[in-house]
Amino acid sequence: MNHVLNPSYMVTMVSEIDATLLESLREKAKINETAAPSFTALVIKAAASTMQKNPEANRAILGPPFFKGLYQFRSVDISVAVEKSLPYLPGQAFATPIEKTLEKSLVEITEELRQLASCDESNNLRYRMFMRVLKYVPRPFSLMIINAPYWFPFLWARHRGCACWVNSPSKAGADLVMTTWPWPITFSFGVVKKRPFVVGNEVQVRLTMPIVMVFDRRIMGGGPAGRIFAQFKQTLESAQF
Repeated sequence: MNHVLNPSYMVTMVSEIDATLLESLREKAKINETAAPSFTALVIKAAASTMQKNPEANRAILGPPFFKGLYQFRSVDISVAVEKSLPYLPGQAFATPIEKTLEKSLVEITEELRQLASCDESNNLRYRMFMRVLKYVPRPFSLMIINAPYWFPFLWARHRGCACWVNSPSKAGADLVMTTWPWPITFSFGVVKKRPFVVGNEVQVRLTMPIVMVFDRRIMGGGPAGRIFAQFKQTLESAQF
């Protein structure tokens, strides 16, 4: 998929939000439901809400060679990267959609993320298909299978969700990671921790979260993308899902 990661197509927007209300929401969930939603679940939910409000962003350039076009997704199934330990590939990402993201609660999404992190070939059909392609299909046939969703939109919707995915590569410790991804729009976030933050006219110590949006500028321009990023930022900072 390296040809898709052409940085000439991609634009990155970065901001930092006050995560105080998000942490408050998580603490209330611990009291009421005995399980706190993860920050990844919160970002996934905010991404789904943002994509639902902005269907013009929920598009991708798909189709066979010479017949590519702009495809409009109808669902808001947000894909997520889950770290798996594969033979000779420690920490390899396994990407899969969270189906019906908008209909699931934050706790349900958190539980699904936990199940994906621990799944294996015996209990997850997509992971079993993924591993069989890696193990048993030689190049160039494996490359054709992996790239098939770019040629057939129904395969993209089935195996990669909508135009958006969420990734959090900063979990390993870096405050923030910026790169390009093989989805038309990616929401990512950095390490949530206390940092100096300006509140009013004062610098205070606040729990903050760096956030990133990477988008394909062939799908939408900088103005609409900036407004979409502002909505995503507002949803997280206000903790209103």
